[in-house]
Amino acid sequence: MTGNAGMDGMRLGTVAGRSLLLLSFSLFWGGLTSYTGFVVRISHDVLNDPMDGGMITQRVTEVLQMLGAITVVLMLWNAFMVSRSSKRFGAALATCALVVGCAIVGLEIAHGHLDAVINVDTAEITNREVFTISHRRYNQLTTIEWLASLAYLPITVAAWRQMDEN
Repeated sequence: MTGNAGMDGMRLGTVAGRSLLLLSFSLFWGGLTSYTGFVVRISHDVLNDPMDGGMITQRVTEVLQMLGAITVVLMLWNAFMVSRSSKRFGAALATCALVVGCAIVGLEIAHGHLDAVINVDTAEITNREVFTISHRRYNQLTTIEWLASLAYLPITVAAWRQMDEN
């Protein structure tokens, strides 16, 4: 194998990794944006009972958090790859990825608190105070997750441009 063949393989790996990251990121961040911007509001408007909407959105959040966890792994891989040529960009990307990861863990905890005070059989909230606090925390963590993901994107583009110029 010549030096060029090794470089071609590395470029192919980089292109494949970047493509996988972009696909995963698009599904996660796009889904999160659509969910928070449209699905929640429309489901509550269309369905007569807000609890029915909550049952739908609960299942959607489970899928989004799974996609988020996969995406965080790829975000960290990208941060590592970028840090090999730019410590500054790599650190910024790792920070964003860790914030998203911590938000996902926090969302799982908040989700558990919400589940604990919802009686699915009777479609009732058994402790309104705990529900309100947990739901507010859930919304705050989702906002942090969304903003950290948003910050990650332009940093990645700038890092990739710099890497590809070298």
